[in-house]
Amino acid sequence: MNGTKNHYLKSELYQLFSSEPAVFEFLQDGSLDGLWYWDLDNPEHEWMNPKFWTLLGFDPNQKKHLASEWQEIINQDDLKRALANFEKHCKDPSHPYDQIVRYRHKNGSTVWVRCRGVAIRDESGKPIRMLGAHNDLTALKQAEAALIQKNKELEKLAWLDPLTSLYNRRAFLDMLKTESFKSARLQTPLSIAVIDIDNFKSINDNWGHQEGDDVLCAVSRILLAAARQSDTIARLAGDEFIIMMSNTHAAESKTAAERYRATIESALEQTGTTVSIGLTTTGPFPAKPTEQDIHEMSRVLVATVDKALYLAKDHGKNQIHHCELTSAIIK
Repeated sequence: MNGTKNHYLKSELYQLFSSEPAVFEFLQDGSLDGLWYWDLDNPEHEWMNPKFWTLLGFDPNQKKHLASEWQEIINQDDLKRALANFEKHCKDPSHPYDQIVRYRHKNGSTVWVRCRGVAIRDESGKPIRMLGAHNDLTALKQAEAALIQKNKELEKLAWLDPLTSLYNRRAFLDMLKTESFKSARLQTPLSIAVIDIDNFKSINDNWGHQEGDDVLCAVSRILLAAARQSDTIARLAGDEFIIMMSNTHAAESKTAAERYRATIESALEQTGTTVSIGLTTTGPFPAKPTEQDIHEMSRVLVATVDKALYLAKDHGKNQIHHCELTSAIIK
């Protein structure tokens, strides 16, 4: 028999609904998490089956068959969306009344429900009743939320240095490109500082790697405490840290670098730990830089600040050295 025509089993099932109430009860209890039937001529009158209320933690015997009962506990933004869909469905039967809404459980938690319905119309096509069904999607939504949170945590871990919890090199270079675009658009200076712990190898050799790790973590904490809110700090590699200072001229960067250097020397005086710092600052960016311009600028910034650090080390350590940035893409 053609599947689009009325199958004899379907006709038989329809007859069972009218002659065997147990069939209807089984269907609503076994396949749905709530069933409702709404009188559109008297819109406050709405029958909700017991399973709907037990889903939300309520005693069905204490609930009235009134639309206001569920409208008080549905998320109000979701209610507005559901009512808008209802209006559209009443005007156009082809528009589906189908949405996911949130209800407030009796215990205060959120219950996610897929709410579907169909208008029952009179001979003139006017909607006079609404038949609807609910399906509980709470477990699915909770699993989705847990997965999103897990992915966020994994993404965060991929951007952080596991020892110091500072940004890692990859994260810093990505943020440097973003900040370079911003500086180019606003035509503001951008300064970079690389901080290297002096004689770090001797710390590991004489006191062990655990002591070396402790020094790295201590320097990280000091840098974070001394940083401005607009500064971005990362562990570049080994005993090197890098700091991005937005909207900071060369003179300002030197002042900030001296603050970092002096604070570390004072805080770690007992261990004799000092740092050397290399600095550089961007010149004016092109008015409309290309992505390649920004990539090149980022590369030149890092290369120049590395050179500045080498010169700081070469001048006796516990020093600050600033190198002027020279690049073909600067005006």
